[in-house]
Amino acid sequence: MTRSQIEYVLTEIRQLTFDNPFGPERAQRIERMLKQLGTPNGEAHPLQLASANFRKLLPWIRSTEQALLKQLATRPLPEAWKDRASCFAFFALYHEVANALDQLIRNRAADSHQNRQVYTKIQQGVAERHRLIEGMTDRIWNQPEHLFACFYQLRRAFHHIHHEIIGDSTPIQRLRMQVWESVFTKDMMSYQQWMYEAVGRFPTLILGPSGSGKEIVARAIGLSRFIPYQVKAGTFEASAPDSFHPVNLSALSETLIESELFGHRKGAFTGANQDRAGLFASAGAYGTVFLDEIGDVSESTQVKLLRLLQSGEYQAVGDNQTQHYSGKILAATHKDLHAEMQAGRFREDFFYRLCGDQVQTVSLNEILKDRPEELDNSVHYICRKLFGTDGAEQLSPRIVSTLQSQVPVDYDWPGNFRELEQAVRNIVVRNEYQAVRRPPSQSPTQQISQAYQRSSMTMAEWMQAYAKQAYQQLGSYKKAAERLQVDQRTIKKWVDS
Repeated sequence: MTRSQIEYVLTEIRQLTFDNPFGPERAQRIERMLKQLGTPNGEAHPLQLASANFRKLLPWIRSTEQALLKQLATRPLPEAWKDRASCFAFFALYHEVANALDQLIRNRAADSHQNRQVYTKIQQGVAERHRLIEGMTDRIWNQPEHLFACFYQLRRAFHHIHHEIIGDSTPIQRLRMQVWESVFTKDMMSYQQWMYEAVGRFPTLILGPSGSGKEIVARAIGLSRFIPYQVKAGTFEASAPDSFHPVNLSALSETLIESELFGHRKGAFTGANQDRAGLFASAGAYGTVFLDEIGDVSESTQVKLLRLLQSGEYQAVGDNQTQHYSGKILAATHKDLHAEMQAGRFREDFFYRLCGDQVQTVSLNEILKDRPEELDNSVHYICRKLFGTDGAEQLSPRIVSTLQSQVPVDYDWPGNFRELEQAVRNIVVRNEYQAVRRPPSQSPTQQISQAYQRSSMTMAEWMQAYAKQAYQQLGSYKKAAERLQVDQRTIKKWVDS
């Protein structure tokens, strides 16, 4: 390879190292590189979970590395190349061990022997590239165990996002990019050097319509956290596959929510026959607790969660001992939290503790408008979950055909992916699906107009009914008065009259 080719590859690979792997810029960069470099020498790399173009690029990476090492045998690298050469070595070594990392991910019960095999490959890879990283004193190269933990996290994140957030529509591509950045930030190298511990504990708030896959997004983030590798034991400090702990808050009473999250002591309430550790205790420092339907919890539970988010401290129900949680919290809701705050049902201080990192899921209707053929992908994914790969291959075409013949073209799928999954079940059982037709949404003015036409209430009775409605929903005269922007005594008079 010529000097100019080497410099070109080093420059582009440095950019490629930091590109979001799910973003269009990465695919465009790879395509430009192949056009610039021409047909690679050697066969495409057998790397899994990679595009055909990317596999074609990998022989060029190997050729460039060999040319660099040959040059280094006689003279040092130019000073201007050193940072790029270090990034290049990181990139090349990661893809050298990627298939071995995939095996660890697929094998939930990977043992210390398998871990040590991959660790040894990384040690050897670092030794082979020592001249490329000469003078680099950062943690990445000085501690191979940290490099192993970084590579393992990168590969897990790519695996979960690639396999779980499916589709090729523009909204889905944007969602995958959001999830990747939620894990690694936009500055991936700084993240792996010194930000991984702090960023890994940042709360993440997932917003989006009901049934739009918020738990899938939460799983992808929660299962992709950084977990240190222990060289002597040959194990990671926590089990990645067991690190995600979801709880649906809307399905539990307030007492059960607190018991589920914080644990309880024997005798704390009726039925508490023994001590119980909550999710925050069992999740551990490298676990993730997912609080689904966070918009439904009471103010008292919000206060306790706020304390935990601020200081990591909490107490089990019936206990005065303070415990500490240093793992990650994910929360999700389909509700408009700004409207909930305005109505006094959701605390502002709690919201601002949750919202530092936000991910917005997308509706099925939005996806299908951008790319109608995504219906095929979504049905195939659902069938694969329900019936396995062989069942999906056989059933998907028939289910899609039935949906296309029975569901109106302009149907907006109000239940999103959850509704689509039930549609798949309906068709499997009865070979039909009756789409739910909702009445068109009405503005507040239209709703009041209809209510007026059906009523003979006086203005005073309207005011009294409106005040009572506000009081019942918000639970206090003060909050109702704030919501309706009147004096608290006026609300009390209307409600009590």
